[in-house]
Amino acid sequence: MTETLVGIDLGTTYTTIGVVQGHKVSLLPRDDGTRFTPSVISFPTRDRILVGEVARARIATDPARTVASPKRLLGRPFTASEVQTFLAQAAYRSHKGPDGTTVIDIWGTPYAIPQLCSYLLADAKESAERRLGCPVARAVIAVPVAFDEAQVAAIRKAAQMSGLEVAAVVDEPTAAALANRYVPGFGGVVGIYDFGGGTFDFSVVDVSKARFRVLATAGDAWLGGDDVDLVLADAAANQFWRQHKVDLRKQAVEWARLRFACEHAKRALSTAESALIRVPEALRTAGGMIDLELTVDRPTLARAASALIRRSLEVCDQALVGAGLRARDLSAVYMCGGTCHIPVVRDAVAAHFAVPLRAGVAPEQAVCLGASIHASLLGQKKLSAIS
Repeated sequence: MTETLVGIDLGTTYTTIGVVQGHKVSLLPRDDGTRFTPSVISFPTRDRILVGEVARARIATDPARTVASPKRLLGRPFTASEVQTFLAQAAYRSHKGPDGTTVIDIWGTPYAIPQLCSYLLADAKESAERRLGCPVARAVIAVPVAFDEAQVAAIRKAAQMSGLEVAAVVDEPTAAALANRYVPGFGGVVGIYDFGGGTFDFSVVDVSKARFRVLATAGDAWLGGDDVDLVLADAAANQFWRQHKVDLRKQAVEWARLRFACEHAKRALSTAESALIRVPEALRTAGGMIDLELTVDRPTLARAASALIRRSLEVCDQALVGAGLRARDLSAVYMCGGTCHIPVVRDAVAAHFAVPLRAGVAPEQAVCLGASIHASLLGQKKLSAIS
């Protein structure tokens, strides 16, 4: 049987898996037809593990036993300031592991972060095997540009624990460029603006020849859509405190529900002018339960996210300096990552570069599709070597 190599995007928010079949590259659907699996793991009992949408639904009801966005902690020191800030907002218990990274305690059992990520990879592997009807043993995994050796090693460990051999790792912007390679008009020197759920990367790529060349790249390993959710939640919590003198950030369940509601509102604002942040029964009083309800519009989101967007553009400028280019020297900027759906992000990028802004393949699919193409190319090389 011919070996099937897959491409995987272990995203902060969603995990996807893809493959090239014939001359077509696509994300593999799950049994329910969805192609995006929330990167969430939940433990409803000591011996039961939930992954994906069913786990995500438990963020608002059982945050002490539900872990979202574990990729943000992968391979990072427990004592790092960003890690401590992240953990301070989590309802589950955690401590420093023997190797200095984070260990999360659930039901009295310690879980290392690679172990949690392995559940996401194993779920993707098993789903792909059901869809393809054959074993899946090797994968190309996309990683953020800013990942260091320890973080890449942690990804490899997670894959090994899931039963996958890592055939190669490819940085996310390069994967996105590969996915867009055959899009009409893709050429010259382009920028790949990759704003994901937990990381931001920007690469300058010369695609003027058959073999494209990465001229420069830069990234921020702690900048993503999760941070947009957080600033919205902070604003909502501040308003609730002014009205009721109760800080929801100090109440684990209510804070988790609020962040969940803010993520929904953020997504809604990509297609609507306004959205409602609603947390039912956020506060119990002598007079009864009080709901949190706050209407936000696109200008409100733009103000809340402005500092985060500026950070992303500063990373872009670092890459341009590394390439010895100016923004106007690019032929186009291609957007990828789910956060690129936010209108204010697109507007800011367009204004900053003043060159054509292109979506190419769907922003949230580009990295996984590129990793899948890379996997296909590796498979062809192996086949040629054997023959």
